[in-house]
Order: sequence, then C-alpha cells, then structure tokens
Amino acid sequence: MEKDSDSKSITVYPSTEMHIVCPHCGVKGKITKANPPEKAFAISCPKCKKHIVINLNKRKSYRRNIEIEASYQITGINRPPRKGNIIDISIGGLRFKCLKSIHEKIGNVMSLSFVLPPREEPIKVYGEIVRITEETKTTVTMGLRFKDLGEYEEMEIGFFLKA
Repeated sequence: MEKDSDSKSITVYPSTEMHIVCPHCGVKGKITKANPPEKAFAISCPKCKKHIVINLNKRKSYRRNIEIEASYQITGINRPPRKGNIIDISIGGLRFKCLKSIHEKIGNVMSLSFVLPPREEPIKVYGEIVRITEETKTTVTMGLRFKDLGEYEEMEIGFFLKA
C-alpha cells in the first residue's frame, strides 16, 4: 500500500459494513463489502479526497477504554514501584501509559497493582510487554499481554468488562 504525505490511518473491526470517520475532514461514512476484509486496505475520502488506510482490529476479546492509576514494577529490576495509567483493558491484556525509562523493553514482564471500580480491593497481575509506543519525549504507551492470570483476577476483570 503506497502512503503519501496526506495519508492517515484508522482502525475498524472487520465487518461487511464498517462505519468510519475521515481522520482528515471528519466526514462520517460506511464501507460495505460482500465479505469482511482480511487485511488492511486503502480508500480516498469521498469529501476531501485524501488517502485513508483502513487497518483491521482483529482482537479476540472486548477491550474497554478506561483511565485507572496503577503501580507497576518490572520483574527482575531492583527499583521501587512506579505509577502509571491503564488506558484500556481486555481479558487478554491492557495498554499502559507511563514515564519512559530504560527498563521498559519488549519481552520484559511487569507486575501491576490496581483497583477496578466499583471494587475497593486491589488486584495484582503480570503482563509481558508486547508493544511500546513513544507518546512524548518522556512518556510511552505499552501493550501488555497477561501472563498466568489467576482465576480471581480473571473473574474481576471479566466482571469489570461486563459492567
């Protein structure tokens, strides 16, 4: 897929009818296909004519956007726990925003402790860092896949996602 300087991308769930919003001009529309697409594709906005790459969200689990503070620590690194924010969560993992450090690397395992409303008891989970995106010069967003999620933690996250 060729990208030009005016190209932007959006992510949608693959379906026979996909609702989109142009990231350039904000016009709303839908794309109808006989069969759900299997890979990313490109279109031009019918209003502004700019290039849009349509990425497909192929997640297996429902993901909920949130903003919950969590304390975290990289396993095997001897330093006190730090604070960050969970920005979305699913039964399979979460996205986490925090200050950048040399210890956040793909493959590292983090322990996180946080409270999911309306509960008051913190839960502790472990997650492997599978993606790191630099947000600013001082912050990163990390995608974590849960490792060895306990029965209690899985139940609490499941209840939270259904609320």
